[in-house]
Amino acid sequence: MNQYYPKIFLLSCFLVFLQLLIFDRINLFGFMNPSIYILVLITYRYDMDQFNFILIGFLLGLMMDILSQSAGSHSLSCVTISFIRPLITKFSIGPNYEDFSNPISSGILISNRVLYYLLIIILHQLILNSYSYFNWIHTFTILKLTIANSIFTFVVIISFINLFSAKE
Repeated sequence: MNQYYPKIFLLSCFLVFLQLLIFDRINLFGFMNPSIYILVLITYRYDMDQFNFILIGFLLGLMMDILSQSAGSHSLSCVTISFIRPLITKFSIGPNYEDFSNPISSGILISNRVLYYLLIIILHQLILNSYSYFNWIHTFTILKLTIANSIFTFVVIISFINLFSAKE
């Protein structure tokens, strides 16, 4: 179990730098940017400590905030997702989600995995965009960015998971 945290640290650093160097510069249609760094929050194992997961979420968001010079929106969204992930997994996978140690394991139905990914991505994008704009006047912009970025992020994350997952 102790070998898992250095892997998570290296994956977090790799995805944050990949996010900052490549994915933040994509701007598809002028406004769509995928948030690939939340792959760490999606693939974190269920059988690991929840406090460590919230701490990893905070550090991941803090790293993104410092390097992208944002005002804490990444930290807020990552900590919130880290905190409510057990509720998301119980809702999307079911009450026996603890039988699976890995959220991308093949024992989980594809529809349940897709619902799990979508809930995490949409909530993350909604919190991120809401805190970034933080004004009722920009409600349409927040919803537009949330929907567009969620779809784009979902496609990119599914591609990454399928590309790097071990075939059984």
